[in-house]
Amino acid sequence: MRFNKKFIKFTLGAFLFITLIAFANTNDPAEKNEDKDNNERTEIISPSELNSDFITNVYDNSTQKEARFLASIIAEFDVNKSPQFEGRSKSFKTIFKSEKGMAEVTYDKEGRVIAVEKRLANIMLPAEVQKKVGKRYGEWSIVQNKYNISYKQGFDVKKYYTITVQRGNEKKIIRMIG
Repeated sequence: MRFNKKFIKFTLGAFLFITLIAFANTNDPAEKNEDKDNNERTEIISPSELNSDFITNVYDNSTQKEARFLASIIAEFDVNKSPQFEGRSKSFKTIFKSEKGMAEVTYDKEGRVIAVEKRLANIMLPAEVQKKVGKRYGEWSIVQNKYNISYKQGFDVKKYYTITVQRGNEKKIIRMIG
């Protein structure tokens, strides 16, 4: 009986290990396809590889959680799988929405992000932004905020906050570069 338990554990372990190796080998992000007619090899590049510039400039440099969430969805979106894309040769626009806002995204014909206008409302402000507002408007309360990100391939990313502060019946709108 003792031998059987060890044997069963070993067999189960070996099966799980082989399954894990097989699964890991089938999830290669850059797949190679062979054209049966002329034996040409074409490489399929994953959306995240196509959008590495966007990821570096928008996702990696964003301190805001919701902005990072939308950026990851934008970078991973495969235009070729969209029924509206239909293999067109010109740019493709789409809109992504979340609980906190939306992003209008333009992709080129290969699926590369070429422009993004992202607008989010009432997000958790980064600590450094909260400190700056608190230092300058200590007696005021933040009642509303908007976070705008503008990305255009080949240009600097523009990020800014529009923050509404209130003290009693008095309100002010502050614009801060993010």
